[in-house]
Amino acid sequence: MDIDKINNSLDTISVDVSYIENIINDIVSEYSSDLDKIMENIYNNVINDEYPAINTIEKYFMELSNCLYFMCEKSERLGIFDSISKSKAQETYNTKYLEHQHSTDGKVGAKKPTVAESQAISENASIYDKTVNDLYNRAYKIIKAKVSAAETMVSTLSKILSHRMQESQLVSMQTGRKILNEENVF
Repeated sequence: MDIDKINNSLDTISVDVSYIENIINDIVSEYSSDLDKIMENIYNNVINDEYPAINTIEKYFMELSNCLYFMCEKSERLGIFDSISKSKAQETYNTKYLEHQHSTDGKVGAKKPTVAESQAISENASIYDKTVNDLYNRAYKIIKAKVSAAETMVSTLSKILSHRMQESQLVSMQTGRKILNEENVF
């Protein structure tokens, strides 16, 4: 086993992955920067605060709910890129496959290409289109996961608000009873 060839292959893959990750990160941030900012603010001002104010929670509940409205459209628009790039990759593959299958048409004594040969040539011809599709597909999945996590956060904020409202009502009722009891004493 040639360790240098393995290390060269690992280095090449690492460079390629880094390049692809950067592209995916750019796509994702283009579509989700508003959501990311709100989630970061929630983390800093609600999660990291031991007892955040109700108006802070309400503010982020409304901001996040509003942002999710727009994120649904953005994610579906990104899904269009995923679908179109998938179709483009398949089109390139099919075109090259058919070209290769018909490359011997009309040639005397020419050997008809095998299915395996045509597949290999078609896969090689469509590799870049498939990579572009993979970029959009992964970005789409990341956006969908972020939207799902944000929906969970909306639900969590809603539960916190409900709990705080109940606490507030309980304190209000107890204060009212205490005042009534004190008035009856005199």
